[in-house]
Amino acid sequence: MAIALGTLACGTLQSQSSTASQAPPDKPYYLHSGDTVVFYGDSITEQRYYTQMVAVYTVTRFPNMPITFYNEGIGGDRVSGGGGGPIDLRLTRDVFPEKPSVISIMLGMNDGGYKPLTPEIESTYVQGFEHILDSIHKTLPNARLTLLGPSPYDEVTRPELFPGGYNSTLIHFSKLDANLAKKHKATYIDLNAPFVDSLKTGQNLMPTATQMLLPDRVHPEQLAHWFMAAAVLKGWNAPGLVSSVSIDAAAAKVTDQKRAHVSSLAGSNSSLTWTELDEALPLPVDPAKNAGYHFLAQLTSFIDDLDEQPLKIEHLKPGTYQLTIDGNPIAKFTDAELAHGVNLALLGTPMRGQAYSVSWLIRDRDDAHYVRLRMLVNQWKTGVAADPGATDLTHFEDILQTRIYDEAQPKPHTFQITATEPDAK
Repeated sequence: MAIALGTLACGTLQSQSSTASQAPPDKPYYLHSGDTVVFYGDSITEQRYYTQMVAVYTVTRFPNMPITFYNEGIGGDRVSGGGGGPIDLRLTRDVFPEKPSVISIMLGMNDGGYKPLTPEIESTYVQGFEHILDSIHKTLPNARLTLLGPSPYDEVTRPELFPGGYNSTLIHFSKLDANLAKKHKATYIDLNAPFVDSLKTGQNLMPTATQMLLPDRVHPEQLAHWFMAAAVLKGWNAPGLVSSVSIDAAAAKVTDQKRAHVSSLAGSNSSLTWTELDEALPLPVDPAKNAGYHFLAQLTSFIDDLDEQPLKIEHLKPGTYQLTIDGNPIAKFTDAELAHGVNLALLGTPMRGQAYSVSWLIRDRDDAHYVRLRMLVNQWKTGVAADPGATDLTHFEDILQTRIYDEAQPKPHTFQITATEPDAK
């Protein structure tokens, strides 16, 4: 994914430590093998960033669990529909034909009209949302629903739009969403509160950069969509672990491995080699070199929560060690750092490089679907007969769907730890 915030953050910021809040092991991930997921919403969903982030996480973390994602966001949408047509058209044209088993809905930003909340605004919102949910239940009775409380209108870095603020309306809509989710046996996830908390943290650290996270107060800058993606993933019980390996160097023995398969381990307490095949890939994020991700790491714990790939090697001789993977130098660590454990997900490993390739394919497929959606909207607006090109794009999406999972398959890699500098002691 292209990064638009890369020049905002200062490289001298220090990362905050945080404790990973991984999903309890008894709560499986919300998505299942074979699911088709539709993200429905307004222009914030149409930006296609938080939805791609959720897709990238899911594919790289579960590369043998095929899931198909569709983004059906259109700018200006309300519960009654909008620029893409009235709600019943939107549902029958853009949602139901995909036969989704999972539907995520985020609305509300436009429904409040950017003015103080009134009983009429609330009633229209609730009744319209009820109509959407009833229509889904009638057509797709087995679909699992997730209602996303609307993301914030920025009144953290800038003054309130009016006394009480427009974001108070969105917070109220979030509470209405929670009630609707309970009534309709859906999952509810609050996107507003965690986003606002991150803005408040950023306002204390770097006000100008934080203001640019929501440059027009409404549409998050690309990287800031991680605030929402992380909330969705946590709400869906996303596990934080990519893989984990622990080695006793003195015994040349694997003491623990999770979602990883180590073979051919050999060496001593000053040099080790092994082959490792993980069951997943890390996220394609680089807070060490990308200033935008570095800044985000100050505002949210999403990396600690969702991207843990620890390598732990105990009982090495004192000194500094070079880690290489497939013959390529990755990083140097002291024996103490390796004994404590290092997070490979934060390093420029070939596994992370592979994850970037997966993310680009997901982006390409999402772009193709977006063009197809806009073609259908244009046909509705102009009355022109259906364009056969839309069918061609459907075929192209299917081709890319296969390529995505082909590219996501983990590969075995050769690891080596070699002493480069003996301890001065």
